[in-house]
Amino acid sequence: MSPFAAMTTLNIVIGILFIIAAVVLVVLGGVAAAGKLPGNKAIGLRVPEVRKEERIWVQAHRVVGPFWILAGVGMAIGAAFSFIAHGWLWVAPVIAFVAGLVALSIGGNYGAKTAALIDEQLTADAESPAPSKPAPAVDVDALRRAAGKADER
Repeated sequence: MSPFAAMTTLNIVIGILFIIAAVVLVVLGGVAAAGKLPGNKAIGLRVPEVRKEERIWVQAHRVVGPFWILAGVGMAIGAAFSFIAHGWLWVAPVIAFVAGLVALSIGGNYGAKTAALIDEQLTADAESPAPSKPAPAVDVDALRRAAGKADER
């Protein structure tokens, strides 16, 4: 087997792995951004706040979804370069891979922070119910006098 044939096989294998990662990330990102990702134990954010309520799960994954799509686009760019890479051009797929990981990391951080903030707000709302305000007292006689004076003018 010639070195060129081995390199093209490597290019194809790495390109296919990039494509698989890109498709998975874009599809999951789209589903999460749409708020349709069902709660599960395998895919999604793994912070305790997300698992407390479904609306926290949905909102946190709506935040994470666009970052997953961005990571998928990065992987697709890595796939495009890996099919033609040789020599120094292998830097492009590596950079695309790192950019995808950074997008996943930033998205996870934003999603976890969103979940924590929503959980904190829901906990605060549950602990301190809104104080009931007494109905304002209305002096009907004073209103009649004011209306009478306004009619006299």
